Amino acid sequence: MFLKEIGEMPHVNERAVIINCSTKTVSTLALLSALRYAGMPVLLIDCESKDGSLNHFRNLLDSYRFDLLAAPLRGHGDTLDWLFSVIAADKVLLVDSDVEILNSRVFVFLREYIDEPWTFGAGYVNGPTWIDDVPGNALQGAFLQERIWVPFTLLKVKFIREALGAGISFRARTIYNDLFFSEKLSARLNRIRSRFPAFKRLQTPHMFRRAYYGQTPARVYCDTGAEMLQHLKYERELSYIALPVRFHTGYVTHFGGLTRLALDQVDGMQSEARSVDEIIRQHLRDIYGVVIEESLAATQ
Repeated sequence: MFLKEIGEMPHVNERAVIINCSTKTVSTLALLSALRYAGMPVLLIDCESKDGSLNHFRNLLDSYRFDLLAAPLRGHGDTLDWLFSVIAADKVLLVDSDVEILNSRVFVFLREYIDEPWTFGAGYVNGPTWIDDVPGNALQGAFLQERIWVPFTLLKVKFIREALGAGISFRARTIYNDLFFSEKLSARLNRIRSRFPAFKRLQTPHMFRRAYYGQTPARVYCDTGAEMLQHLKYERELSYIALPVRFHTGYVTHFGGLTRLALDQVDGMQSEARSVDEIIRQHLRDIYGVVIEESLAATQ
């Protein structure tokens, strides 16, 4: 059903949510795999896409049973904050638009402990670890805070909503940690290093930095969902039932980066993304019988 506003949906125990931002092809794969394997109602939210997504998914409503909503384009964390503050569900399964669910086995794991009274979610956990796979990126050398792996996770709305009320957000942010007594001075020192290469080797003594998991990084990157996990797990002492993110590959495929590329947040990936897009369109034809003629390349 095409919704005018999210309040039109009835309350349910579980609901899967996919947020699409100009990634029509891969979002179609996320949608069809969720409909096949999740065993729960599915909501697809289109955020001001420029690739014809909204009309495409409205047409799919003729053949598939799901809900479709148009919403403003916000930052990922802001969209999740809004979603959990208004959605009528006890539990929400977040499925990234660039995720394909491979089978139903993962839902046995997700549901095994989710209804325990002091469990706030289940899925995969990302970090803590050093970020060493993005040479030249602004985050090179930063430390990744432990976080919910937001591309695929089942979360209890009650606990997320309580955290939002306490001022906790899904938004990503960077903690500057050169001088534990002043994050402003630490951020200023970081800007100096980034602008003047001669200062890149200038490091503050480790005794001036806060420790994170036994490490004393100059910067800590809290990716989407990190501060939510930190608050609910370590301050509220609730449980997140999770495997390390490297184990997700037997259950879901994550075509990482396609949404950021569509939003012009990543440079130099266009040729790789076109190749992935071709693979996805072939997969949609062979597995789901859905043909999408327009390739990602045509939208660049």
